[in-house]
Amino acid sequence: MKKIALVVLGLLTPLAAFAEENGPSAVAPSTLIMDVEYVPTSNGVDNAWGFGAYMLKEQDVGYYFNLQATLTKREPHYASLNVNSFGDPVTARYKELTIGNIGLTKKLNDNFGLYGGIGYGAVTGVARKYDPMLILGNNGTYYVPDTANDKSGVNLNLGALVSFGNVSLNVGYHSFAKTAYFGIGGSY
Repeated sequence: MKKIALVVLGLLTPLAAFAEENGPSAVAPSTLIMDVEYVPTSNGVDNAWGFGAYMLKEQDVGYYFNLQATLTKREPHYASLNVNSFGDPVTARYKELTIGNIGLTKKLNDNFGLYGGIGYGAVTGVARKYDPMLILGNNGTYYVPDTANDKSGVNLNLGALVSFGNVSLNVGYHSFAKTAYFGIGGSY
């Protein structure tokens, strides 16, 4: 995690310097940044979408929250069955992510801020099965819980925000899912 944090900061520091030198001050003493966030597929966990709200303050620490979840809908999903039901073969396994965080922000200059916090994450396993008799699901394909792949726990979250005028870019990292995420939004 330390390596990833250093890489993220190493990549964003030149962007922050560029934003500071090339453009009008994008933020006032307090700035609200709201963005749409994307978590790419990583470490076997499906991609997720979400949003965040980050309050950056000039002379003080601010606060933030963000939430992301896998939005893929797999139908038909039989919650009362499991991977051993009916002896049908498992043809694929998925891990769906839900993660939320709260924490503190710090505005370093008019165009650059950092944040860090803590949250809770959960991965829910889903198995795709095939019914050769074509009774369950479309063309025999259906989905069931795969509880062997369920896990949940504490998430440490950190990231950086860079603003260009009213547009803000966000790069963050989740320790629970061991993955980076990206956001784009507006400064208010």
